[in-house]
Amino acid sequence: METLKQMSMMAVLKLGISRSKLTKTVAKELRVLEASIKSDWTGIFRSRDSWFDCDMVHHVKIDWSGGEWKFQFYLDSDSDNKNYWALIKIKAGHAIDLGYLGGSMFLLPGKKVWTDDYKIVMEDRKVIFYGAYYSHARYWRQFKAILSHSDDQNHLRMEVEEGRLVTGGEEDEGPGTL
Repeated sequence: METLKQMSMMAVLKLGISRSKLTKTVAKELRVLEASIKSDWTGIFRSRDSWFDCDMVHHVKIDWSGGEWKFQFYLDSDSDNKNYWALIKIKAGHAIDLGYLGGSMFLLPGKKVWTDDYKIVMEDRKVIFYGAYYSHARYWRQFKAILSHSDDQNHLRMEVEEGRLVTGGEEDEGPGTL
């Protein structure tokens, strides 16, 4: 179980709260925590069939800065023989429409996905993303997606747990408050 101090430090990092009024000791601990997150979670990782629902994805570039995740997927295009990067950004406290690419990322192919929060579990080397996808006729289904390292550390795994239905806005408006 996380201590209050750990939860507070993570909140400062996730929400990009100013560190100007923190003590030197706490500011240093935050820098160490942030460096640890970057060490574990930033870089280029090979994709696995069990993670991304798309044969065109070969690897994923992940960056984490100021509480924001950036996932860049290196895609092969069948139609024009060109390669390109597709970008997804996720920031805590912001309901973000990730569209159908987000649905593929979170193993929910064909679903339009929104996210609004995440949790980094340092001791288990996991990142848990929380969001919802449009299910049908003004209903959204919540989900929890768990991103973790594989045993060889060069591959990532994604697991998804679907939750309850919630009423909300239309598909283009997002789920409202999750």
